[in-house]
Amino acid sequence: MNLYKFSFLIILTIILFSCEKEDGISKETKGINKFVYDYMNQYYYWTEDMPSTNPMSQADSKEYFNSLLFSSIDKWSFITDDYQGLVDYFNGVQKDYGYSIRPYLWEQGSTKVVACVEFVYPNTPASDAGLKRGDVIININGEELSTDNYQELYSSNSIQLGFGRITEDNELQTLNEEVNLTAEVISINPILKSTVFEMRTGQTIGYLAYTSFIDNSDKDLEQLFANFKSAGIDELILDLRYNGGGSVATANLLASMIGPSDIAGKVFIRTDYNKYFKEYFDQNYPNDETVYIDRFEGSANNLDLSRLYVLTTPSTASASEMVMYTLSPYMDVIQIGEQTHGKYYGSVTLEDEERDHGWAIQPIIMRAENVDNSIDYSIGLKPDIEMQDDVFTYSELGSFDDKMVAVAINEITKESSTAELLKSTQKGRQVTTIDKPNSHPLQKDMHIVLPK
Repeated sequence: MNLYKFSFLIILTIILFSCEKEDGISKETKGINKFVYDYMNQYYYWTEDMPSTNPMSQADSKEYFNSLLFSSIDKWSFITDDYQGLVDYFNGVQKDYGYSIRPYLWEQGSTKVVACVEFVYPNTPASDAGLKRGDVIININGEELSTDNYQELYSSNSIQLGFGRITEDNELQTLNEEVNLTAEVISINPILKSTVFEMRTGQTIGYLAYTSFIDNSDKDLEQLFANFKSAGIDELILDLRYNGGGSVATANLLASMIGPSDIAGKVFIRTDYNKYFKEYFDQNYPNDETVYIDRFEGSANNLDLSRLYVLTTPSTASASEMVMYTLSPYMDVIQIGEQTHGKYYGSVTLEDEERDHGWAIQPIIMRAENVDNSIDYSIGLKPDIEMQDDVFTYSELGSFDDKMVAVAINEITKESSTAELLKSTQKGRQVTTIDKPNSHPLQKDMHIVLPK
C-alpha cells in the first residue's frame, strides 16, 4: 500500500544511510530496520511519542521495533518475519491443536496451574483426540502444570497432556489418562455453534458462539442470519466469550445484521489517526468522509432487534468489543459475564514493498470512536450482570446447562430470579485467572484496510 513519503522522513533516511559503516550489522538487517523506521514514522498512531533511535545501529530488528512502541498503552503492535503467516491467519488458516484453554492458579500465591478447555474446534487434533469442553489439564509432558511451563499448551508443536477432575470437596484428583497432540495446519470456521430456542414463554431466541472475525467466512455468517430471520427469532444471545477480534469490516457486517432496521447508513465508527495521516487525508480526500467514518451496512438479513445479550470474558477483545460499543447507542446491549480486554485500537499489515525479505509489521494506526464517543479507553467494557465463566464445570456450549446462557435466557423470559440463579453459579472453588498466552499475536487484533 503506497502513501506519500514525508519529505522530512526521506531526508533523514538519506542522512542515516550516508553514515552507514562496517559495524557487524548485516545489510539485510539494516534494510529491515529501514523498513521499520520508514513505515512506523508514517503509520504508527503514537508516532510523535517514538524515541529518536538510529535504525542503522540496531542489530536485532525485533528489539528495535519493540523499542519504538508507546508501551504504556500499546500492548498489541508487533513485527514478524513470516508475512505469509499473517495472511494465512487472517484467512483462518493456522498451525494449531484446535482448542482454547483458560489457565488458573490452583491456589492464590501458588505456582501450580490448572487449565480448563473452553472449546474444541471440530476436525482438529484436539477433537480427534477426544478433548472436550470442561476437560481439566493438570500436567504437561509428564510434569505438573505450573507458571513456568503452561505456555507450552499454546506454543509447542507436540505435547502430552495429563488430566484431572475437581471433586465435590473441591479437591484436585489426578486421572489415569493421557493424550498426545501434534499441531496441524487447520482451517477455522469461527461459527462455533448456533441454535434456536423456542421458549414456552413465547420468545424465539437465537444463540451464536462466534470465535473470530474472519472476513472470508462472511458468507457463512450471512447465511446463518438468514436462517435466524427465517426462524423468526426476536431475541439474540451473542457469545463472544472466546473471541479476540479480527476484521473491522466483518464486525460491521455482524452489527449491521443485528441492530434495528433503520440502522443502515448511521455511524458505525469514527476513526482517529496520527496527525500526519490526517494531514494527508485532508489534502488528498477533502470531500470523502469514508476515510474517517464507517457506516452500518444495509442487509437483507437484518433482524431488526431492539436489544442484544452478549456473553463476555477477558478474552473478549477488539472487534468483539466494537460490536458492543457501536450498537449500544442505537439499542439495548446487555453484557453478561466478565470485563472485556479493553482494546479500542486498530492495526494494519505492512510489508516491505522494496525488499522481498518476508518481514512485516502490524502496528496500531488508528483509534475507534463510536457515534457518541462514550468509550473509556483505560478499561475494558464492564458487564451489566457480572459472573465468571463456568470454571471447572463447563457444560455443553450454548445449552441450558451453560450457566451464562441460562442467565441470559432467564433475563429474556423472566421465569425466575436472576439474582437467585447467580447465587447458584457462584458455588465451588474460587480461583485466580492468569494471563492466557496468545497462540498468535493477532488473537486480540482489530485490523482495517486503508484507502488506496
